[in-house]
Amino acid sequence: MVDQLSRPKDTMDVYWFSEQAQGYISDGELEKFESGRLAFPNSHFDPEKAHNLYNQYHEQYALADEIGFDGIMTNEHHSAYWCGKPAVNLDAAVLTKITKKAKIAILGNVIAVNDPIRMAEEIAMLDCYSGGRIISGFVRGGAVETLQAGIDPTQNRERFEEAHDLIVKCWTEPGPFRYEGKHYQYRVVNPWVMPMQKPRPDIWFPGTGSPESVVWAAQHGHPYMNLGAVMETTEWLKQIYIDTALEAGYKAGPEHFGYLLKVLVADTEEKAQEIGRNFVWTEGHRQRGPREHVDPPGYQSREAVAVKRARPTGAFAGNMGQAQSYENQQEARIVIVGTPDSVIEKLKYVVENLSPGYMLIYGNEGPMKHEDSMRSIELLGKEVIPALKEIKLQPYD
Repeated sequence: MVDQLSRPKDTMDVYWFSEQAQGYISDGELEKFESGRLAFPNSHFDPEKAHNLYNQYHEQYALADEIGFDGIMTNEHHSAYWCGKPAVNLDAAVLTKITKKAKIAILGNVIAVNDPIRMAEEIAMLDCYSGGRIISGFVRGGAVETLQAGIDPTQNRERFEEAHDLIVKCWTEPGPFRYEGKHYQYRVVNPWVMPMQKPRPDIWFPGTGSPESVVWAAQHGHPYMNLGAVMETTEWLKQIYIDTALEAGYKAGPEHFGYLLKVLVADTEEKAQEIGRNFVWTEGHRQRGPREHVDPPGYQSREAVAVKRARPTGAFAGNMGQAQSYENQQEARIVIVGTPDSVIEKLKYVVENLSPGYMLIYGNEGPMKHEDSMRSIELLGKEVIPALKEIKLQPYD
């Protein structure tokens, strides 16, 4: 048994993240079809190329662990050429064997469309594999995941919340017990494998701008990871978390908030700019398609839609579903590229303004060369992360 992994207090934790994109896919292939996901034929998947890519991505994981990243984050998408991970727990299992020190953040399991008992068992098994290094992120999944599972979109949030509560119960209450819920019923629940961490692995909850998700995370005390919003929207979401936490009876701090950025470091500014352009690879196709593929009726509550309309407005705020140019994304600090010195200065601005306890480095994309990603990881670990660790996190007002 080990204690639950500690959350950052004074200095930020930095995580490496890769979607494991299948970077051989091109805009020309995608534009022939109605959408970039459910209508894009899987005959375009190349197992031989995928084999090589998976091994390269795992080499990058191992280097990130060795070079000094605090953790590595992994995720899951379905019918997504830009994310080669339809089973996040399999990737996490690999991580437990090729890393020695890094925390492993699973962000996450799509529990609204999966068996929650099996999820509880698999994550517990991973925690034992890793010696208590697992952070368990739970996600609702997008419209595609809901459609592919044959789930009524109007039930997604209810199923997610019930599955979350049942998984926590599996980890914290002894079995066997009977469970009779609205969406899940089990005559006997008695998972044999239990997490190494006590009372349970920490739970993260991500979002791309929905205030409703921030409120839910804050009500449960789970760290919220902002994966897509620009800084002005992020500051607004952070304040929602702070206010909701106070209503729930506790004071939020940096340990409750994380922020994802696309970051690439190279030896020269020119090379960084050239490589970084891959961050906008095929972006215009990812959310393209019929509405039922992206935002089917009932997937979002009326309350969520109403609150989203109150989001700050600006060049990007509340508009992240639309592709933006590489230059504009740099201006908005969505993409940060450069030499170690210039990247340090850009990231310092983010840290000093947001004071996030977690910085998630989205470090490669599409057809980026393996050697360029490895060099970026090396420069991040040796020069950028030590500089960021010198910044003291500020408490939230």
